[in-house]
Amino acid sequence: MQRRIAVCVVAAVFAVACSQSPKSRTTASSSVASPTTVTSITVAPATSSETAPTASGTSATSATSATSATSATSANPGYSANITRTTYGIPHIVADDWGSLGFGQGYAFAQDRACTLIDQVIKVRGERSKWFGPGDGDANLNTDFAYRQLGLHTTADKRFANQPPNVADMIKGYVAGFNAELVAQGPHGWCEGKPWVQPITTTDVYAYLNDVLLFASSGVLIQPIATAQPPQAAPPDTIAASADASTGSIAAAPSKFNLKTTMASNGWAIGASLSERGGGMLLSNPHFPWEGEKRLWESQLTLTTGELNVYGVSLSGVPGVLIGFNDNVAWTHTVSAGYRMTLYELTLTPGDPTSFVYGNTTEKMTSKDVTIEVMQADGTTKPQTRTMWSSHYGPLLNLPFGWTTEKAYTMRDANIDNPDALAQFFGMDAAKSMDDFINVHRTANGIPWVNTIATSSDGRAWYADTAATPNLSPAALAVWKANVDSGALAKTVLDNGAILLDGSDPVNEWVDDPAATRPGILAFAKQPQLERSDFVFNSNDSHWLANPAQLLTGYSPLTGPEVVPQSPRTRMNAMLLADPAVRGADGRISLAEMEGALFSNRGLHSDLLLKSVIQACDATPSATIDETPYALADACGVLRNWDGRYNLDSKGAPLWREFLGRFKTRTDAGDLYAVPFEPTDPVGTPNTLNADTASVLTKLATAAKALFAAGHPIESALGEMQFDGRAGSDRTPLPGGQNLDGAASIVACCSGAKTLAPKGDPGTFNTADGFTTLGYPVSTGDSFIMAMEFTSGGPHAEALLTYGQPDDPASPDFTSQTKLFAKGTFRPVLFTPDQIKAGAISTATVTGRRG
Repeated sequence: MQRRIAVCVVAAVFAVACSQSPKSRTTASSSVASPTTVTSITVAPATSSETAPTASGTSATSATSATSATSATSANPGYSANITRTTYGIPHIVADDWGSLGFGQGYAFAQDRACTLIDQVIKVRGERSKWFGPGDGDANLNTDFAYRQLGLHTTADKRFANQPPNVADMIKGYVAGFNAELVAQGPHGWCEGKPWVQPITTTDVYAYLNDVLLFASSGVLIQPIATAQPPQAAPPDTIAASADASTGSIAAAPSKFNLKTTMASNGWAIGASLSERGGGMLLSNPHFPWEGEKRLWESQLTLTTGELNVYGVSLSGVPGVLIGFNDNVAWTHTVSAGYRMTLYELTLTPGDPTSFVYGNTTEKMTSKDVTIEVMQADGTTKPQTRTMWSSHYGPLLNLPFGWTTEKAYTMRDANIDNPDALAQFFGMDAAKSMDDFINVHRTANGIPWVNTIATSSDGRAWYADTAATPNLSPAALAVWKANVDSGALAKTVLDNGAILLDGSDPVNEWVDDPAATRPGILAFAKQPQLERSDFVFNSNDSHWLANPAQLLTGYSPLTGPEVVPQSPRTRMNAMLLADPAVRGADGRISLAEMEGALFSNRGLHSDLLLKSVIQACDATPSATIDETPYALADACGVLRNWDGRYNLDSKGAPLWREFLGRFKTRTDAGDLYAVPFEPTDPVGTPNTLNADTASVLTKLATAAKALFAAGHPIESALGEMQFDGRAGSDRTPLPGGQNLDGAASIVACCSGAKTLAPKGDPGTFNTADGFTTLGYPVSTGDSFIMAMEFTSGGPHAEALLTYGQPDDPASPDFTSQTKLFAKGTFRPVLFTPDQIKAGAISTATVTGRRG
């Protein structure tokens, strides 16, 4: 007998009335999104005994097609999408039009991660305090005030008003499908049954997309935005509430700050002259959090019209595919080393800390009173108001330099008014050739904060950093460079991930270029690009070293530094690409060789220095710690028996990692390396162990002593200390290095997720050590790993999503791919209709009426 799931009518205000829904939902009103009627679906019973890894939120055993009853009219055809889940819960979504495709993707995503998106919607609405109280240290309060100040939600409809029809249709369908699943089945996991679970609107999705675009700019300044107040009073907030709403005080400026995003990646594009089969090849290896909103989610999207057939991943809650491939092109992204914003120092008008000098005039800052609702201890809510300040550049900031009677600080963000991201990605998804793909970058220019590494079926390999970048005049750049060279304040800010300009001098305004798609940003023709037939790559250093044989120079310094030491991870990736063992006997790279290179778990420093450190040990088998001798025989023996890899059974990897962590300089000559960085050999330098071996061995002794004191034997295998650290995980032991190690395959702590979802316990760090009281718990690093090649028969790919598709730890798919990752095993990507049919775990058709 079939089980009928009632899907209720979602009215204009999204009041859910459902007599047959399995769970009741708290409702909320919205100012957006057209009324949407969702019709019922019927899920067929299981007809197969297949039970291998389940598809989250769907029947784990059904391999038959579900039917659907629709009340759509011929004049207004409803949404209709087919969702086939294959092994590990991957949804393959097929529809006749963009709106229906969005409906299917939104429905499937809600089955897996509804909690994640709803949590983020509450964040961008500025409503965390309403539902969860002020938070520890007023964290929720400050988040709400910052997002209200940024205005992402209140301005979303205006900012995204002129989307191309396919984008607008996809978003409407995505929202309708997401809400339909909430009513039909409800969220699975940590938010199930919570009062704040509610339908979303198109405004919510656009506002959240805008937040995603700010991950590498305003998104790292939430606390400074929220707490910026003029110096004359810095009064408590006006609180129409009892004292338990919060402390009521504004936080002091942090003594330390870091505006660099923690996200990272590796990306390789192999061209025809280096690939085994002559077509393009791609290695996608983003290093993103394993918890929260920055997790990637996998799907395939197909339009029956032939307009689109794309496979890959998107950030949670973002429609479309951001990293992936179609029949013609494949691409990945790495976080750019360029700048997405500029900070400004304002010289204030004497006697008025809310006015500043601007050229030959004085400009008044603007203010607005922002009021939010704050949950009290008794469950009621009361309003709280804070005055928020802005300059014409953007919001005022509470930076370590302080807002004094003489100086204040503000910023301008290149992505705050970026409406083109989805049009850009949808155009990439549908590209029919590399020329099409490149032209999308030229005409849309909506990439927010990433490099693009791409290849094509005809074997072209292309690198570009087309991320939104401020366009400064030569005069402004000259002054900025002089400040950097002199070691002035701008250098301090530069080291922390931003640049600081004199906001009182109009010369530092961004320059509008008629060739650019938006005011104030670099035009496509002025952004770094490189096409080659062998390879291009990036590992989060700048464009300069996209290929060691053709260094890129002469670009705006805001696109990233040139002629500088490269990170150990960049050098390791370049070495792997050039390694004869990776290229094989034929001098070309195969898919297996590319996968093997990433999972070789080599480390740059162990490759270059391990033998020398062992030789130093043999010559002097003791060291001095605080004037006390320390025998090194055991530590030297551990390193002598280590192969220099970061595998599960690598005994010596933890000791070496802790040893490396005690050096101040690992990218140039210093206490670790003797030979300095040489611009003509950026991959091979620095090298050679520092001749002061006594100092080197003291660091080894200190590392051994720290491990022993923490209860970790110095001969510990990596798998005995490094494990899946997510909340609800089974602590699967994991291989892989860290950026510290100079590895390519990266796993690390801690995710830094801006979510209220449960997060794993990282343990307690001792500031001198890389391990915590728990060892090396992993909550960020290798996420979506894909190796693909274009063959004469079409695309062929293998992949892993290390943390799986679902939010819910109770789902087997929460850890099933983590276990594959632990073994260094890829799974096949199912792309063709025959492959999908053969691998189907469940199939359902979901339908709904269009608003």
